[in-house]
Amino acid sequence: MKHLIKAICAIATLTVAGHAHANTVITFEEAGLVAMGNSVGAVVPFGAQLSNQFLASNGVSFTSGAGYAAVVDHGFPSLTPTKPNLIGGTSLGGTLDYSATIGASFFTTANTNILATTNFVSVLGDLFGLGSGTVTLNAYDYLGNLLATTSDVDSYPLGTGPVLSITATGIHSVKFFGSSGTVGFDNFEFGELTAAVPEPSTWAMMILGFAGVGFMAYRRRNQAVAIAA
Repeated sequence: MKHLIKAICAIATLTVAGHAHANTVITFEEAGLVAMGNSVGAVVPFGAQLSNQFLASNGVSFTSGAGYAAVVDHGFPSLTPTKPNLIGGTSLGGTLDYSATIGASFFTTANTNILATTNFVSVLGDLFGLGSGTVTLNAYDYLGNLLATTSDVDSYPLGTGPVLSITATGIHSVKFFGSSGTVGFDNFEFGELTAAVPEPSTWAMMILGFAGVGFMAYRRRNQAVAIAA
């Protein structure tokens, strides 16, 4: 068993080894995004609908009630972590709704059909605390199981705001929202992405490793029998 564990660890090390990567930060000021005005209840125009714009480049897809979140010009640049844009949720009818949950899911950039995971996610609430309500970030694995949750109050002094972050192994998706219905979110940050389940080549390496361990055990057993005889 000891040799089997060592072999598995060695294989895992080979399959995940690589260069260290810096975290990815999306500020919603990126080229191609068109922000709508900060009008709760207004229909989100097509250009401000945030869904798969960062899927191919960064491996993340956003959603909310209408199937997309909203990119919003906050209107208060000094009270937005990176000015002037942030994101808000959408209602089923496609209107800006800060009480709606925003979701984000991760995929590999090499093949956006393959689920990916990370071990760190962070998002910032806007810097205009109203003294009521909370903001919450939930993290889930690729099977939809809740991994971790964190919350903070929306009562920071003007010019500061809640920072929500989770560090956990195997985060495939997150959901974040504010209970007061007034909080927009900015600076979505996440760590390096890896495939949620091993690709065929990785499985092949693991099978070869198990076969090698099995052969070693078989050989030792035969040697022990020969010595005993």
